[in-house]
Amino acid sequence: MRGKVVFSVLLGLALLVATQTTIDRYRRLGQPYPGFSVMENLLVAAGGAERGGLRPFDRVLTVNGQMLASGRELQVEVARHPAGTSFRYILHRRGQLVEADIPSQVATRHGFVRFLIEGLFAGLLLLGLGALVFYVKPGTPQSWLFFVFCLDQFAINVAYADAHTTYRFSELFLTAWAFSPALFLHLGLTFPQRRTIHRRHPRIARLPYALSALVALALQVEIHPDYAVRLALYASVGAAYWGGALVLLVLALTRTALAGTTPLTRQRARVLAAGFAVGYLPPVLGTAVEVLFRVPVPYLNEIWKLHFLFPAAVAYAMVRYNLFDVRSLLRLGTIYSVVTGLVVAAYAGAIALVDLFFSRLEVATSPLVPATVVALAVVAFLNPVYVRTQKVVDRLFFRQRIDVQASLERVSDVMISVLDLHRIVALIRQAVDELFHPATQYLLLHDETRRAYVVPADEDEPGPAIPEDAPLPACLSQFRGPMTRERFEEDPRLRNCGEGCIVEMDRLGAELVVPILFRDRVTGFLAIGPKRAGAAYTAEDLRLLRLLVNQSAVALEHAKAYTALEVANVELKAALRRVEILESIRTNLSKFVPRTVQTLIEQAPEAPELDKREADVSVLFVDIAGYTRLSERLDPEQVNHLIERYFGSYLDEVLKRGGDVNETAGDGLMVIFQDPDPRRHAKAAVKTALGILRRTREMNARLTELAEPIAVHVGINSGRATVGATKIEGVAGTRWTYTASGPVTNLAARLAQLGEGDAVIIGPETRRRLDGAFPFEELGERALKNVEQPVPVYRLAAQPAAAASAA
Repeated sequence: MRGKVVFSVLLGLALLVATQTTIDRYRRLGQPYPGFSVMENLLVAAGGAERGGLRPFDRVLTVNGQMLASGRELQVEVARHPAGTSFRYILHRRGQLVEADIPSQVATRHGFVRFLIEGLFAGLLLLGLGALVFYVKPGTPQSWLFFVFCLDQFAINVAYADAHTTYRFSELFLTAWAFSPALFLHLGLTFPQRRTIHRRHPRIARLPYALSALVALALQVEIHPDYAVRLALYASVGAAYWGGALVLLVLALTRTALAGTTPLTRQRARVLAAGFAVGYLPPVLGTAVEVLFRVPVPYLNEIWKLHFLFPAAVAYAMVRYNLFDVRSLLRLGTIYSVVTGLVVAAYAGAIALVDLFFSRLEVATSPLVPATVVALAVVAFLNPVYVRTQKVVDRLFFRQRIDVQASLERVSDVMISVLDLHRIVALIRQAVDELFHPATQYLLLHDETRRAYVVPADEDEPGPAIPEDAPLPACLSQFRGPMTRERFEEDPRLRNCGEGCIVEMDRLGAELVVPILFRDRVTGFLAIGPKRAGAAYTAEDLRLLRLLVNQSAVALEHAKAYTALEVANVELKAALRRVEILESIRTNLSKFVPRTVQTLIEQAPEAPELDKREADVSVLFVDIAGYTRLSERLDPEQVNHLIERYFGSYLDEVLKRGGDVNETAGDGLMVIFQDPDPRRHAKAAVKTALGILRRTREMNARLTELAEPIAVHVGINSGRATVGATKIEGVAGTRWTYTASGPVTNLAARLAQLGEGDAVIIGPETRRRLDGAFPFEELGERALKNVEQPVPVYRLAAQPAAAASAA
């Protein structure tokens, strides 16, 4: 609301300035003037104005020997004498004093007409364009910027003549001229799309305005004792800034025309670049040359007439490429204005025909009689004619409405009886393609499992997934309507999330997105790319797309629910069968296979992953010393009972620390330790070994009937081994074993053979992974059986009982 008030105030002030300058110019008709245009600061005008043989930016010092302090004094002195009087002037030109005799002239009606066309009309044309854009898209940064730019150019056009005659708006003219380059640069940063540097650093647009403020201040405030001498220098700086900024604007638009993000953006940039390059660049650079080099540029006044081409280019971009989204408004207003004119003409023609009919009958009638007859006919036939006319107009000019209505009816008829999600999606996409012809389109639906918006699985073009907490779904949920790329760039309410939304739209190749709403939730959205013809999406297009997706929202949700129910039913049956298989395996095989094998079978009963694979493991071998002598002294039953008691106590230590008993062979035990962290399974193997030594001592203390205590040899090695099933196949049958094989396992077995009764022998890799967690003793390099090179061997001493138990 505040923005509209400011807009109205600025527009009203601009019209007041236009009115006052027009009145001032009219009042000067027939009045004498110096014969050349001079500003209030006594500088001879630049920009193709009348100069009476003087050069741009000559500074008038005296007239007829009288010192001058301002242009007002000069105008008063000239007005005291009749037109045609010759005045002697002394001027300052490039450090020299120059004399000139120039007769005064009289202000003619021709000059007033030139002002009306080249100044007032040109300014009002720009002001009207800016006001129209702001009216259609009020409050957006781009509409504000364009309106201020048009207002600035309006002030320059309208106040130019005043700044060289009556000086009522000199400050306004100089300020508008000083800020013109800042607006050029701001346009270059944001039109027709924002530059990357402006998106990353939006405050950079303030820098040109700061420089323009300094130029405006220097031109109007005596900030230096030699202000009069330095004035031309300040103006030269402003002129160079003015011309350079316009060149940068044209280059920026040209770059966008060649490398814009969308075809529509490139087309808009081409038209705007042509408008600025043809309508502004020649006259602005010509004026800058006059100010900088103090030399007149031939035909500059005629060159300035090219600036009429700029509003024409902007208007063309509005109508052809929907710049500022005003094409639909202009089209609707134009069509119905023409139709209204035709109706009025038909009404007037009918009255004339009735009057002619009565005159042919030579019947004297009142002028009201024909009008009354036509009025009665209108009352009788108005509604049928109105309905038929409306149908003709809609079919000729708004055929898209009819096509969309037919498409919506077709989509609705199918969706009533279909629960196939992919068929409904295909129907929606077909309707969008037929009506709008986009280069790309994706229909993304919310997937609660993946917590993202995804394209249905059976689509030919899967497209990227958009997370549900991404900026784009969040904006759609908040604003609940079609969102274009331009709105994300221009709407100040989207400043925080607009950048992220544009990035996601780039991933989808989308020019606009339309949310699908169901029970106040965004259940999906339609992402549509630019039209293949390069045209823009109008407000009418957005309305029709919103109508299409709203008609489809309920059917899509029902189809999603039905599809999810079918999938859940299939998965439930599969899960029940899986449970049955797993329970059967668990019951029958858990007693005979290693725990790893059991886990693999439970994970994939139909095809367990038993193939050999390389894995990082720690292998522990336990060997009972003197088993042969023990077998000779005791009968087999006693030996078996003894081994079971010792191995049973060892099993508790193994399982407690995640080990997997791979195999037993008489007096030996092989255990495999695995963990994602290599250090962790190495430490678990060592702790298990120390626990086995402790359990051995405890069992020896309880079994006093033994002739000599049982001693065990323990060896541990770590590294990469091949873990999996080994197939032993013969003529009589096939046998599978699950084990770890390779040098790591062989070395662990050889280390166990070096073991002592109260120590654990470990390999070099295991020792490296312990990180000093256990005390060890270096035994030097040992030559081991079937190992080519000597291997460094380390011994871990058995810990005290309390410490071992704690470990």
